[in-house]
Amino acid sequence: MNFFKSLLPKSLTSRILAMLSILILTFLTSGLGLFYKNQLLQHIEEIQDTANMLIEVAAQAVEESVVIGDYDTIKRTLEKTLARSPFKSAVFIDLSGGVIRLQAASAPVGRGPAWIESEVAARLFDVNRPITVGGKDYGVMRLSFNAERIATELYSLVIQATLFAVFFLLISLILMGFMIKRSLAHLGKLHSYEAEIASGAVAAEAMLVADAPMEIQEAIKAVNRTAASMRNHFGLRIDSLMNTLVQHKNALDEVSIVCEVSASGRITYVNERFVKSSQHSRAELLELKIDEVWTGMSSASEPWRWVPENEVWNGEVRLSGRTGKDAWHRRTIIPILDDMGGVEKYICIDIDITVRKEFEVAILDNSRRQNLIALFGQQALTEENVSALGELAALTAAQGLTLSKAALLVVDRVSHGVILNAEVGLNHVEVRSGYHNDFLNGTASSTGCVINSDTPDNRYTLLPGETVEACGIRSGLEIEISCREVFKGVLGVYASTDYSFTREDVSYLQTLANLLAAALERYDAKKKLIYLAENDSLTHLPNRWFLSNYLREIISRKTSVPDAVSVIFIDLDRFKAVNDTLGHSVGDQLLIQAGRRLKDCIDENSVVARLGGDEFSIVVTHHVYSESLIKALANHVVEALGKPFNLGGQDVFVSASVGIANYPFDGRDTGVILKNADTAMYHAKKSGRNNYKFYNATMNESLVRRLQTETLLRGALDRDEFILHFQPKVSLTDGRISGLEALLRWNHPEQGMVSPAEFIPILEDTGLIIPVGEWVIRNVCETIKSWEENNVMQVPIAINLSVRQLQVKGLAETIKHIVEGYGINPALLGMLRSTCRAAVASRNLPGT
Repeated sequence: MNFFKSLLPKSLTSRILAMLSILILTFLTSGLGLFYKNQLLQHIEEIQDTANMLIEVAAQAVEESVVIGDYDTIKRTLEKTLARSPFKSAVFIDLSGGVIRLQAASAPVGRGPAWIESEVAARLFDVNRPITVGGKDYGVMRLSFNAERIATELYSLVIQATLFAVFFLLISLILMGFMIKRSLAHLGKLHSYEAEIASGAVAAEAMLVADAPMEIQEAIKAVNRTAASMRNHFGLRIDSLMNTLVQHKNALDEVSIVCEVSASGRITYVNERFVKSSQHSRAELLELKIDEVWTGMSSASEPWRWVPENEVWNGEVRLSGRTGKDAWHRRTIIPILDDMGGVEKYICIDIDITVRKEFEVAILDNSRRQNLIALFGQQALTEENVSALGELAALTAAQGLTLSKAALLVVDRVSHGVILNAEVGLNHVEVRSGYHNDFLNGTASSTGCVINSDTPDNRYTLLPGETVEACGIRSGLEIEISCREVFKGVLGVYASTDYSFTREDVSYLQTLANLLAAALERYDAKKKLIYLAENDSLTHLPNRWFLSNYLREIISRKTSVPDAVSVIFIDLDRFKAVNDTLGHSVGDQLLIQAGRRLKDCIDENSVVARLGGDEFSIVVTHHVYSESLIKALANHVVEALGKPFNLGGQDVFVSASVGIANYPFDGRDTGVILKNADTAMYHAKKSGRNNYKFYNATMNESLVRRLQTETLLRGALDRDEFILHFQPKVSLTDGRISGLEALLRWNHPEQGMVSPAEFIPILEDTGLIIPVGEWVIRNVCETIKSWEENNVMQVPIAINLSVRQLQVKGLAETIKHIVEGYGINPALLGMLRSTCRAAVASRNLPGT
């Protein structure tokens, strides 16, 4: 759009002529187009009529000549037909195939446009005229139009018409331009009117010309009316502006401190606010320069100096008046220039921004404190050293309040008084004092007074009076540190002057105290978690995790062969029977008392731990290994745990099986030592319990054998590897068989018959005796049924049952269901009795 605007002529005359030219050219182009089209059609029709006439004349001549065979005459006839005709060629073809072909001579004329030529070719077609005389065909005459020549003639007509139209357009534009320019010449009179107005003749009017067009006369009259209206309006406007200017000056005097200064810098005018702000009289001010009114003037931290110049100066200045109180002004000095561009005077405008500056300082101070709090908070989340965190809290408190003294006083768990944990600026004095319940803090913010006075005995601080006096403390602020409403101490800051603390100071110190309290609480919680992680919750002895780490640590410190560590593995015999028969609470009391007895057995070089369940362990460190010492300790442990335990008014007897493994003789790894001690304990239990065994390498072989046997046993029932042998019971009186005893045997496919002494204890320990025992009952019943059906002797068969089977609920119902299922006589099941091992175990039950 801007591009098209740039093409517009600048003068009105040029624009009118351009518009008229475009209109005339548009209409002329449209008219010429229509004219050319009509001329083309008319000219082609005329050519077509002429051609038709020439064809008929030529055809008559050819018909006369062809009858007599005069072909020369035919040729001459065709030549005459082509001369000055619209045809390009003429051809006569007789019935025998003879051809007479003639071409028109080309005229030395320029060629017309291709589109005209194609238009002519599209409307004029070649003519084929049969030659027939007396109903007999003699041949064909063919005439072809010369489209190029016809197009050239038409193009010549177009060029002539276009030149005429352009000539007419130019003549028209010249005449119209002359008329328009003469009419607009009257508007040039307005230039003289402009000059009169510029010279100050505000009452001047534009001159009217009688022969000017009516529109121009009306325009000049409108200009005169507008000028008169503007003179009236601007007169009122100037009065209003002067009134507004006076009001603005009054408003500026109300809110700003204004003075006028001469080019030399001396004050020439001051408003009332300037007088009040300067604390000088008006007469005094008019004798001073602007930089002599206040003392200590500065911009930011640099001295303020103003040099009169031609540019506006603005900035912030700090001013110190007669009272010594500082004020901040936003100052702008504006030069007033004369007609020559020189400085006539200056206007100085000040805005009092003291409140804003104080607010900015408060914001910056708060931001600084928040950063200190954030840094301390991050440290409080990660710092593990409580003393270091206390020192950081005291330092952060002093930095935040820009004071030189701070202290952290904490409660001493021994004396229940307070002691100095960390300090800043107190010269490392030793502080120990008591505290009382009516301890107060934050007194400065709530009452506006100083916390500490010159009186050494002041109840508003936990610092002793001698400390207050020795450190020159005159005021301070202390905040209580509490964790879950438990008093932990105070965080305090102190000043050597009568310093009045604000609520913001109290809030800052309170935030630090809260963060410190949270860190102390986190530290206590972590200590508690570590204690819970390393100690057994029932006996409060170290647990397996602690013992493993402790053993790993002391082993890693051993560097010489004589140094040794002994691990004593202790398992309470028959504890499960106590727990199951007397209840878990009694079992817990047994474990607690056992732990206490074990602690009484050791010295400072040993550690006792509960590994879980009824298992305990003692780790003994030696500078020089002493087997006699370990034997004495093991005997002591066995004797101590063999004494009766009074549980709920009832004496309960248990014993202990103890296994001992020594580093580095029985292994150099924590896991290996513990495993070997456990293996030794297992052999002590297997050897009759209530004794101890030292580990030796052969113990592992029997343990491995037991584990392998246990693994094979777990699939023996499914693989149908168990068989029953029936041992007869013979009556001593008559020698007859009075019954049978069913004996369980294990026939392993690779190992053959395995001894019952080897696999039956494993069945009982692992609980596999229960499904295997049920299998025995079913097979005995099946055998009785089979013998009954085959008329074999009917004698009772006894079955051995273990304690584990007797403890299973519903055992009688199971046996009854199996007997009824096979439909045998229940009397044929002989007396059920326990295995020997079960009988021994039953005699060791409490109360038996």
